[in-house]
Amino acid sequence: MKQQSILADKDFCKTMDTDVLPFLEQIGFQGYLSLKDGAYKQRPLSACKDRYLTRPNCLYYEAYLPKRPIGAVVISHGFSESIEKYKEVIFYFAASGYQVYLADHPGHGRSLRYTDHPCMVHIDHFESYTRALHDFVTKVVIPSAGSLPLFLYGHSMGGCIAASYLETYPKVFRGAVLSSPMLGINMGPFPEPCAHALGFLMTKTGNGSRYAPGQKAFCKGERFEDSCSSCFERFHYYHEKRERIPLLQTSGSSYAWAYESLCACRKILKKGNCEKITVPLLVFRSASDSLVKPSAISRFVSKVPSARLITISGSRHEIYNSPSCVLEPYYREIFTFLGNIKD
Repeated sequence: MKQQSILADKDFCKTMDTDVLPFLEQIGFQGYLSLKDGAYKQRPLSACKDRYLTRPNCLYYEAYLPKRPIGAVVISHGFSESIEKYKEVIFYFAASGYQVYLADHPGHGRSLRYTDHPCMVHIDHFESYTRALHDFVTKVVIPSAGSLPLFLYGHSMGGCIAASYLETYPKVFRGAVLSSPMLGINMGPFPEPCAHALGFLMTKTGNGSRYAPGQKAFCKGERFEDSCSSCFERFHYYHEKRERIPLLQTSGSSYAWAYESLCACRKILKKGNCEKITVPLLVFRSASDSLVKPSAISRFVSKVPSARLITISGSRHEIYNSPSCVLEPYYREIFTFLGNIKD
């Protein structure tokens, strides 16, 4: 099946509303997966009047099921993001013949929260992300996708979760794409050992659910210049929704999230763990990334024999939110990679 053309920057918002979202609604489903007993209910997106609700102990997810699929892609989103931010990404995969499955990670979007702070991203153990993803894959994705080849796509924190998943469950996916994976965190003025020690201290003294230094609740009016996107139209499209919808306003991290994330990065890169990944791996990093450490990504790729690294110029951290001139070669690499595995 031919790869879907990349949306033009100029008319991006209009095209999303008039073409992309109606297409996705025709093939889309939403559901809530209970992490307590594994039960879930799914219904067509077109039948859902209020799509911005949470349910206790449940993962919110969406599935997009085109006719005559050639494979299935599971998307693992990044820190403080949600399914809503990935509609363009979903569109490219679905229009190119891939089923697409993605869930809001715990503490994000319409999924369960571990704190009463509506904007805080908090988790007690990073492994909770990996376990929740595995529940989603085994209880929703695999029964639906059947014998289709499964692929994993992860961005930033979602890339960290994906790497952890591939090390823990190495035989589930046929291949994976990691885009700006969070394998080392740029802590700004705080040396990583100090940030790690402070996070450990605050967590062990019962203060893990407090905002970490420099983190805060969502504030309206974020400037494009301060964002992780390098395309104004794509930034504006999602940010406008985020300002309107409270459940999309996850923002700052807790001490526990910071500590657990640093520990997760160390564990992934630990000797012997990277080598557990045996499936083909395509890894992207931005040449202008200020959030994750490029050295950690290089180290990871050097330890995974099946991995290939591509550095993207002209993009910030969110490569998938870049101008079309960047997205065209980005997706060309992705679909060539998936096609070679599938065949």
